[in-house]
Amino acid sequence: MKNLIDTIFGPVIMFLTTISDSLRSLSVPVARPLDFGKYFGHFSFMGPIWITVVTTICTLGFIYFITYLIVNNMGLFQKFKDFIKWW
Repeated sequence: MKNLIDTIFGPVIMFLTTISDSLRSLSVPVARPLDFGKYFGHFSFMGPIWITVVTTICTLGFIYFITYLIVNNMGLFQKFKDFIKWW
């Protein structure tokens, strides 16, 4: 009986073992920071303070946009939460 079960589940176990070994051997490359000088280089003639101002404005605009999306889709989140609660 044990041989029959091993014959049936052997390929599945081998497949899962191969996936597990592949996931364990993954590696993450060294992170490289984003160089804003490439994107905001044309502001460099104004000085480093203006580069900081432009970078700050873009960052705050991005944060405002994400907050705007979350607030406007609060009803969608509530419907999803109610759906999960019903399930």
